[in-house]
Amino acid sequence: MENIFKNIKNIIIFVLVVVLGLVLYNVKSNENNFDENENYLATSEDSDFSNKDKDEDENEEIYVHISGAVNKPGLIKLKNGDRLVDAISLAGGARDDADLDSCNLAKKLSDEDKIYIKTFDESAEKNFNADSSTDKAISYNNLINLNSASKDELMKIPGVGSKTADKIIDYREKFQFKSVEDLKNVDGIGDKKFEKLKDYLCVN
Repeated sequence: MENIFKNIKNIIIFVLVVVLGLVLYNVKSNENNFDENENYLATSEDSDFSNKDKDEDENEEIYVHISGAVNKPGLIKLKNGDRLVDAISLAGGARDDADLDSCNLAKKLSDEDKIYIKTFDESAEKNFNADSSTDKAISYNNLINLNSASKDELMKIPGVGSKTADKIIDYREKFQFKSVEDLKNVDGIGDKKFEKLKDYLCVN
């Protein structure tokens, strides 16, 4: 009789241990599932915000001024991320005498960009002499000289609008440009914009 009670006691203890183990396992499993769900939700939220910001950037409207060998020169409204080929299309397309090989049609445009499409005749012109009294703004390789360019000449540079040209001239009248790097001292021209402009400029 004593052995029977002892066996029953052992069975009860075994069952309790098994039940307790199952309970602990389920609790731990639920915690892991909760953490995974929490991480998934956090990742999904981050992804949603990232996609939302990207969509907003892509839908942002910008304005560029296009002139030269296009059918409808003037102010063009584009979306952020649009390229030069899109601007030309909205400007009525290129004229028959437009030298499209002289420009980068894949170039992404920014707000306030000033674009000038050359004609074949303009592209074929010889390089101007940097010492010429009538063309002091142009160097041997057709770069714009920051120290002598007129406002209109500065505005032919992609990315330079009327306000930026005025600021460049104001700085020049006060300090003169010692190097192209000095352009970064002009109000509103940071490192990013400078990188877009520097290849069109020189200082003589």
